[in-house]
Amino acid sequence: MPDVTYIDRYISDGKAALISLSKFYDTILIVDNNKPEHIFRIPLQDTFLKYREHLANDISMYELPNSFLYKPKLLSIELYGTTEMWLSILRLNNMRNVAEFNRPIVKVYTPASIRDLIQLFFKREGKIS
Repeated sequence: MPDVTYIDRYISDGKAALISLSKFYDTILIVDNNKPEHIFRIPLQDTFLKYREHLANDISMYELPNSFLYKPKLLSIELYGTTEMWLSILRLNNMRNVAEFNRPIVKVYTPASIRDLIQLFFKREGKIS
């Protein structure tokens, strides 16, 4: 029998995942009263900025292959098994967008320890049990 992915299972897996953008950033929704269909999500807090001092000891240098240039999501999936860390990689390297992701050597969070640190931070904040 072929391996089938059902959308409801995919969504529930995404919500339960430790490493997810929705857990990294606290946001609020802003609605235009004149146009209620216009809803904006504004980030308020970034886990990686909030805990940057704690994470400073878990940064390493990574030699970026040419095939990864302009592809931070590809690097994220290679190192962490998920694309969700791509924005944190950009920020760690003081990059504003994907077009700047073209350096031969970039900083990354050490894959062996970042998951444990994130889990610790999220437990403290009550984002996971």
